[in-house]
Amino acid sequence: MSFPLRAGLLEDYWKAIQNTKEKFDIEDHSPKRFSFRLGGEIPGVLHKESLNHEIFWFCQKYIDKYHANYPYPRYKDDIRSHLTDLYGDPSQNFLSGKLSFSCFSGWKEGSSLLKLSFFMNDDEFNPYRWDYYDSKGQLFLTEEDETKNGKKDSFTYYSHSGCPKEITKDKNDFGAIDEWWYYKNCQLVRIEYDANENGFRERICHYENGKESYCEGVGEKEEREAIQLENNQKFQEALSYYRKSLKEYKKEVPNGTSRTCSLLKKIANIEYNERDFVSFTKTLDEFFSYRACESDSLDVLIYKSYYYLYVLGDYKTAKDSYQKTSEIYRKTNGEISPEILLNLAYAQFMDKDPYSCLASLDKLNSRRLTAYPRFFLFYYRGSCELSLGRFEDAYTNLKRAQILGGEREFLPVVYYKLGRASFATNREQEGNLWTHQALLYDFELFEKMESDPLFANFFESANGKSHKRKYYLNKQKKQ
Repeated sequence: MSFPLRAGLLEDYWKAIQNTKEKFDIEDHSPKRFSFRLGGEIPGVLHKESLNHEIFWFCQKYIDKYHANYPYPRYKDDIRSHLTDLYGDPSQNFLSGKLSFSCFSGWKEGSSLLKLSFFMNDDEFNPYRWDYYDSKGQLFLTEEDETKNGKKDSFTYYSHSGCPKEITKDKNDFGAIDEWWYYKNCQLVRIEYDANENGFRERICHYENGKESYCEGVGEKEEREAIQLENNQKFQEALSYYRKSLKEYKKEVPNGTSRTCSLLKKIANIEYNERDFVSFTKTLDEFFSYRACESDSLDVLIYKSYYYLYVLGDYKTAKDSYQKTSEIYRKTNGEISPEILLNLAYAQFMDKDPYSCLASLDKLNSRRLTAYPRFFLFYYRGSCELSLGRFEDAYTNLKRAQILGGEREFLPVVYYKLGRASFATNREQEGNLWTHQALLYDFELFEKMESDPLFANFFESANGKSHKRKYYLNKQKKQ
């Protein structure tokens, strides 16, 4: 059964597919914008099946053009089995926040198979993973663009049992292999590093049961001491040893590597928890000065964004930082992070940028959120709409937030904003109720209300006059 959806929910993905076709010189007659004209009307209805069909045919044409040695399904039965068994429902993944899809070559008895994965970057899709299967359906090689910069930088080789036996990586993007991952019986046993590509493995880490047991090499002794001190909650001593480890490592490998980034993250973590924000800021500056740290920057960006938003109250910097955090999370994980987007929306709202706030929130599907983040989705949306004078929409979303509940500390502000939206939309009785509730929870909201013309009728009512007398009597007593 065809399930129609408003074009706005899926149209961005439709456009991205068309942009991707242009990028890779794939031509067909699909409309750039999915809409039908009937007289002067543009219904703009896009079915999930239409987008799934579009992805399927893009995949077949891409494989035919760029991987011509692989077949693609041409007959009705083959196409049906492909769509059912391999492709599933890409549109539903998009609606769930996942921003990637996979293409599959044709499947014939005795033929090999290619699975090719794409991720969405801005307004187009790019390939980032290639899985190769032999004629028996056994995966034997995976090539990956881990940094998603357009270059293959990770190569996984599999044994006949389907387990990885070796992975080689180019982590520093210099064009040569600088990491070797070795497996035994499907378990990772060792990683060797030559970050400066001088032929000397400056670091070798050993693993047991999939967990790092110990490392040997430059700066490792100092780091082991730092970890032990940190576990014993001797944070200042641990910080000193982490810095010694970083200093020793930089003597051998002056260019930033994933190990440089890892040590800086550990240093920043202690500085942040110890509230040494001056040193924390300097460590962040050094961290972001290394290109290699970008792919490993998500945790640090979350620290940085939170610090600027909730500690410093620097909303503009927080907004920019959360924007970058959101983009890197999407690029790294192939999906949207509701927590990051909600914080971004809050930063945009506090920076008096309500249009951007609403644009961020529009990327979230409320049905896919649990009650707690859904409260903030509706609360922030209602707040941004209220600041734009969209009182009817603000009332609807703030009422949804009030029904969900949220934390007690937010309730008086929700009631206060519901009062504003109610009075602005001529809901006098409800406005009186919400205003009364807000003042019962937080009497300090009185001054904001008294200076707001929307509450004028409330303060002329008996209930409003009673609150006014009580407020000024309390104020006199305090004085």
